[in-house]
Amino acid sequence: MSLIINIENIPEQGIKLEENFDRGWLTNIPEYTYVNDLAYVKDRIRLSGSLTKEGNNLHLRGKVKLIIHTICSRCGDELDYEINSQFELVLMPGSERISEMEKELSSEDLEHIYYQGEELDLAPYFQEQIALEVPIQFLCYENCKGLCPGCGANLNYQTCDCSKKSEDPRLKVLKKLKIEK
Repeated sequence: MSLIINIENIPEQGIKLEENFDRGWLTNIPEYTYVNDLAYVKDRIRLSGSLTKEGNNLHLRGKVKLIIHTICSRCGDELDYEINSQFELVLMPGSERISEMEKELSSEDLEHIYYQGEELDLAPYFQEQIALEVPIQFLCYENCKGLCPGCGANLNYQTCDCSKKSEDPRLKVLKKLKIEK
């Protein structure tokens, strides 16, 4: 299966895209491409969308869907994190024009990308969208209580008898400090 499109062969009504890949296809996030103890892509990566010509520009509307099996960053429980995302890009012929001065990018600028040649590989655009959707920390749910720093109990399922008022001994000297007006 390939996402390489010959631009000259795009019909007026555009091209419908529908592909399924195994986790090895996700080369831009290698830690999710194979089964390990922490995280991996479960099942198949499903891509769909359309590519249409608008003058010399191309309009890519895409959708990515996959499940990452991983562990919660707070409590260590296993979870399945679903990515189900849509995106739109305008692909323009030519090379990117970068001025010598820094330019502040608007959200519209981020949707415009340049391409060169007669063939276009759409895979990097879909892979990039997946990379953008992967969170920095996976959580089993938004209000996960995590683990007790004292005894390691999972606070989502149980309470512990650890002192809630434990102090950092390094900060004890600051309690003696008095500020006078």
